[in-house]
Amino acid sequence: MAKIDVDTQKMRECGNEIMKLSISIGNDINKLFDRIQKMPSITCEWVGEAAEAYVNRAKNEKMQYIQFKDVLYSYGKYLVNSADLLEQSVRGVEA
Repeated sequence: MAKIDVDTQKMRECGNEIMKLSISIGNDINKLFDRIQKMPSITCEWVGEAAEAYVNRAKNEKMQYIQFKDVLYSYGKYLVNSADLLEQSVRGVEA
């Protein structure tokens, strides 16, 4: 019979850390794109047609970064849920 060792506590810790970091990166992404959007009109760090074109391109690309953050979060949640399910299964066998 095969023996499988699983550290569900470590799985849960890693999953929670991934979720926490994905929330943090989401906040950083929003701050970055807010700053980019303000460049040509509010902060005037870069003005002109090229700046406007860059801002428009960045707006379109922001969704890709948000989706990446969401996928990372879902992986973390999957780890936490898997740890819970494994523990429930083991408890069911032990009882």
